[in-house]
Amino acid sequence: MRKLSICIVSLDCWNVLAQCLETVASSEGSNLEVILVDNGSSDGTVDLVRQRFPWVRVFANRTNLGFTRATNQAIIASSGEYIVWLNPDTLVQQGSLPELCRFLEERPRAGIVGPRVLNADGTFQPQCRRGMPTPLAIASYLLRMDRIWRSDPRIGQYLMTHMPDDQAVQVVSVSGCCLMARRQVWEDVGPLDDHMFGFGEDIDWCVRSRKAGWEVWYYPGSVIVHLKGKGGAHTKPYHKIWGMHQAMWVFYKKHLMHEYPWLLTALVFVAGLSSLAVSVTGSSVRRMLGVVCLHAPVRFRARRRRRE
Repeated sequence: MRKLSICIVSLDCWNVLAQCLETVASSEGSNLEVILVDNGSSDGTVDLVRQRFPWVRVFANRTNLGFTRATNQAIIASSGEYIVWLNPDTLVQQGSLPELCRFLEERPRAGIVGPRVLNADGTFQPQCRRGMPTPLAIASYLLRMDRIWRSDPRIGQYLMTHMPDDQAVQVVSVSGCCLMARRQVWEDVGPLDDHMFGFGEDIDWCVRSRKAGWEVWYYPGSVIVHLKGKGGAHTKPYHKIWGMHQAMWVFYKKHLMHEYPWLLTALVFVAGLSSLAVSVTGSSVRRMLGVVCLHAPVRFRARRRRRE
C-alpha cells in the first residue's frame, strides 16, 4: 500500500494546476500517488497533464460532474494509507504533507487534519479552520460582527477568530483545499455527499467523521499556499453561487434543523434565498461593468478617429 494518495479535481485551470503539480513533484517523496479527475476542461488540461506529468493518473469526465462526485471518483481509485484532497490552485510547501502524516501517526484518534493555509501574499486564510456554522455563527460572519468582537467565541465561532492561528486545535472542520484523512475514516464514514455539487462537502464530511468518533484537527506546523479564486469552480461564477447556497441548505437540513424551531428554519430559508438573489445580482452587475470597461477604450478610440 502506498503511504499517500493525493486527489485533485480540475476544471479549466491548467495554469494553476501546473504550478500545483510542480510543487507536489519537488516537495514530496516517492511513496505517493497523484490522481487527477478532470471535469470536462476545454483548455487542454488532460493532454497537457499526460504530456508534462506522466506520473499523474488522469481520469477524464466528459462533463462537469461537480467537485464532490469527482473527488469520490479519485478516492475510490486511490490506494494510499492516507488520503489528501488538494485543490488545483494550491502550492505545496516543502515537507507540508509529511508533517500532516506525522501528526496523524502520533494521534490514533485523529482522523482528519488540515494545515495552516496562507494567501498568495502570505496572510492567513481563516477559512482553513471552522466551527459549527450555526445560524448565529453564520449571521455574525456575514454581517462581519466577528471582525468587531473577535474574542467572543459565540460571535466568532465559525472562523474561530477567538483562537490564535499558530496553535494546533481540534475543530469542527478544516478546508477541503487541503484535507488529509486516514483511509479508515473513508471506510467508516463513506463518500462525500454528492447532493452537494462542489461546496460545503468538506464541513459536512468532517462533521460526519466527528459523529463517528474521529477527531478533526487544525495543525499550523504544516503550511500550504492557496491561490484562492483561481481554481476550477471560479470559471463558472453562477454555478459557484448556486452551489454554495444549495450546500448551505443541505448542511442545515442534515445537521442543524432538528435543533431549532420551525420559525427559525423558515427565517434561515428566506435568508438563504435573499443571499442567493443578492449574490446573483452582484455577479451580473460586475460582469456587465467588466464588459463596459473592456469595450469603452475601443469605442473612445473609434470616436476620436472619426473626429480626426
